[in-house]
Formats: sequence, C-alpha cells, structure tokens
Amino acid sequence: MAGHTKYEIRLSDQDRWFVEKVFQDQKMAERLYTDYAEDDNSEYDGVQLVRVWTRADKMEVEKVVKEQRLTRRNIPVRLANIDEAAPCAHRDDYLGLNARITMSRLLRNLFDREGTIASELLYNHDKAKRFMAGDLVSPAIDRVSTLQARDSGLDSRKRRDDIFAEIQAIMDDVEKICKTKAYKSFESKELNKVVETANAIGKPMALPVVMCKVLVQYRSVEAKLQQVLAWLESDQGEELEYELDGLIAEIMSSATLIQDMLGPQRNLACALSTLLDWVEGKSVKGTGACAEAVEAFCRLFSQDRLMQTRDILFDFIIRQLAGKQPLSRNDTALEEKEFLRLFSRLTLPCGMTGGADMAEALSRRYGRSLKQGGESGERMSIKWLVEMLPDGARCLPYLIALRDAPLGNAHPDVVKQSISQLCNTARTIGDFCADDLSAKEKLVCLKDLHVLVEESTLDESEQKAVLSTLDRLVEKYLMDTKLIDKLDNPQAALHDRAIRMVQFCGSGVLWEHGHAMALARKRVVDHLKGKSFIEKFTEGENAPAQKEIMIRDFYRMMAEAGFKS
Repeated sequence: MAGHTKYEIRLSDQDRWFVEKVFQDQKMAERLYTDYAEDDNSEYDGVQLVRVWTRADKMEVEKVVKEQRLTRRNIPVRLANIDEAAPCAHRDDYLGLNARITMSRLLRNLFDREGTIASELLYNHDKAKRFMAGDLVSPAIDRVSTLQARDSGLDSRKRRDDIFAEIQAIMDDVEKICKTKAYKSFESKELNKVVETANAIGKPMALPVVMCKVLVQYRSVEAKLQQVLAWLESDQGEELEYELDGLIAEIMSSATLIQDMLGPQRNLACALSTLLDWVEGKSVKGTGACAEAVEAFCRLFSQDRLMQTRDILFDFIIRQLAGKQPLSRNDTALEEKEFLRLFSRLTLPCGMTGGADMAEALSRRYGRSLKQGGESGERMSIKWLVEMLPDGARCLPYLIALRDAPLGNAHPDVVKQSISQLCNTARTIGDFCADDLSAKEKLVCLKDLHVLVEESTLDESEQKAVLSTLDRLVEKYLMDTKLIDKLDNPQAALHDRAIRMVQFCGSGVLWEHGHAMALARKRVVDHLKGKSFIEKFTEGENAPAQKEIMIRDFYRMMAEAGFKS
C-alpha cells in the first residue's frame, strides 16, 4: 500500500544489524530507542531508529533517523524460576508443545536476549550445539529432572541421565537431516517449498527442522511470529494448522512479547481485559507491536482456530491473576473495584471461564488482601469473596469451579456451606440475577445454572438440592409474573396461543427437567385435550388439505420442542 510507514529498532551484534522491534507508531519506537540508547548495561554494540515506507511502486525505502554506538557489557544469563516441568517419557513428549513451553519459561532470559524460541534450540543443530557447550545446560537439566522426579516419584539422577541421552539423540537425528543435500540447498521462505523439502528429506523431524531453518534467520520473535502467520494464511496453511498453531503458541509464551503487543495499558487489570478480548475473539485494533498479528489472532479465535495459542494466552492471564502484581498500581483505591470487574467478567451462569484454575487464582489474589494468613485466612477469603459478589449467578459458578481446585479440596466444608447458604436464603429469581434483565434473560440465566449444576462434580444429594432451589425460583417467577397467562392469552385465537406456548417450551429458556417446563408443557397438553381442538386450531381455514398441513406442522413443532408423542 502506498504511503505505508513503519519504524524499526535495529541493534548491532557482532558487526551485523538486525531488526529487534517494529512499530507503526513513531512515539513508541522513539521510547524504545531511548531505552536502548540510555542503557548503561547494554548487550549490544549499537542502536538505530529506522523509518521504512512503501512507495507507490511497492518498493520499500528506508532512512536511519537516529543511531548511537553503545558500550557493550557481558551480562550473565540466569535460569528463570519454574515450579513445574512437563513430564517426558517418549520422543514425542520431548518435542511436544508442553515440553517446549517448559523450555521457554526456564530459558526465558536467554531466549529474550537472543531472540530465540525453543523449537530452534531443538531443531537447529548449530544452536543446540552452542547451548550444550554453554554454562546453562547442566543447571537447566538439573532443574527439570528435579521437578519431574518430585512429581513422578522417580530418581532425579536417573531422570537427568535420561534427559541428557534423549537430547543427544535428538541432536544426532537433526544433524543427519542438516547434512542432506535437500536441506543444504533449501533457501526459500515459502511454506510449499518448506513442505517439498521436508518430503524430499523423508525423515520424521524434517518438517520442523526445515521450518526452523527459515525462522532462525529472524533475530526478533515478532518477525518469527509474522512469518508463521504468513505460512498459516498460505494455501497449505490450513492442512498444517496444528503444527503452525504450536509454533505460534510457543512464540506467544513470552511475557515480554505479550506486553509489547498489548502496548500502553492503564494498569494490569486493563491489560488482562484486553487479553480477554483477544481470546474471546472480539474485534480489537492492536496498539502495540505486531498490530496486524493481534487483529489476526482475534479473527482466528472467533473462528475457534489456534486453540493451542489461545490456551497459552489464557494460561498467561491465570498466572497474572494468581501473581502478586497489583491490578491498579497507580491508584490503589481502585484495586478492589478492578478485581470485582474482572471477576464478574470471568464468572458466567454457564460456568467460570478458566474453571478450577481461574477460581483458585482469583481466590489466592483476594486472600492476599486480607490480614489473616494460613488456613484461617484461606477459609475466610472464600467466605468473604462470596459475600462480595452481587448475586447467585456469580457465586454458584465460582463455588462449583473452586470445589475442583486445590483450595476447594483443602476446605470442602466451606464450599459446601456456602452453596447451601446460597440456596437456603434465596427467595426470588432476583437473588440469582439482576433486576434490570429482561424476562428472557432471567430465565436463560437460571437455565444455564441448571445445566452447570447437572454437569458439575457436586454430590448427587447436593445437585438435587441446588436444582430444586433453582427450579422453585423459576416456577415462582412464572407464577408471579403470570408470564404463561400472558403468552396464552384467552382473548387470542387458539391457533396463536398454542403455537406461542410450544415455541416458549422449545426456546431453550427453561430447564428440560424442571417443574417450570412441566407447567408450560401442561398448558399445551390441556389445549390438546380440550374439546374440538382441531376445529378450533384450524378455525378460519376452509380447505381440508390446508387444515391437515397446519396440524402436521404443529405436531412437528411440538416434537422439535421436546414433547413426547
């Protein structure tokens, strides 16, 4: 597109310049340039701010706006802290996404410094060889083997030896692929050429090895992300979507990249809300790095695609909510308000978004705001959090999700008592949903809660008690509002009354097994049993054939609405 302009931050590393970040906004690019230029502990030899624009003839032209030489210092790279490591028993486990995410988290400082991803360490022999000769490999494998041994009950020394042996075996297989003629001669970046080359090599790991030969050429993870998204949009992208999704998920496991892509945010709560917009597939215009990638994510998530990437982003949200960073650092008075706003967004009548993990994260965060600690503090955090929530449509999904979380398992009596109290004190449908909702929205809310309870892990007796409460409230609401009488207005023609009632029964607003549904269906059955139903239903229609069609259509509508013959 003519006139399209972008701003690149380029860094110098060992006599070569590479693109570190790309921005559409000049001010954001200048801020990052200043950060690098004023860094007294730089890892690089120089920094440039480059303006790149596309002319009308589609040729790119660039101009160095600013440049500064830097004093390079060697900064030791340390392992990041991790508290879990994906189990690895077979080759597929070592190469799988969970293992790559573990590598990404453990080696995050190294990967961020070098613009590398875990797959490149696995599938690029030169990178793997340099890493194995470095100082990080032994402590990294020690950390992983210790965590895996702890979780599986195995001997940590044996796990360490097994991991070393499998890594060496993977390196040997990758080296064999890299020595093939097809690999050495491969120079394209097109996905169809990548696939052709991998097929020509004909070895199990050939495809990711060839892909990584392309990706390793890019120094920034943003550029790698854009390349994989370009592959996804190509002709062969759909048939390789699972593999490409895994690569994107791996790239997006970087907290630094996520923060760059989010761009300026007022506080952590706003950042998490924006991320929720992404994963829910809402139309979001990117304001940070890789704005086009953000828009692509939202579009693809709305189509239920890139589920591995979506899960990684959602895991990031849960980790942030479970963490200690304030939701509103600049205005502590807003902390509780921001917390409840996020809580309400995540807790729906059909269930808690993120399930048990999300319930645990939110409970832990709220618990840290209390003075009490230990077991009494945990119990109090559950009780007080339930009291803060506005209605049963928020409380019940939270408690059901928490029941399956470690915190809920530690205090099952608190969860059970809270659910029991919620049901025992409920008097009207307004105790479970807001008064400003329409009649349909209220009924759908209670129907979703019914289904949630049915599918929960609550004990059978608890399920029956909660379902009975919800059903009683719906039945009372129908009677208090005379909703059925309004639908079945005696002043209207029987044809219209019967059809409205059947449509109401089949609309999905009532729980299939409840008294409220039985009440509505009984009204339809009463019509059917009424004197001269067919004559009254077809009143005004003289043609016998048309009358038959009307009756047949009505019975088909009843069957679709769940009426038994």
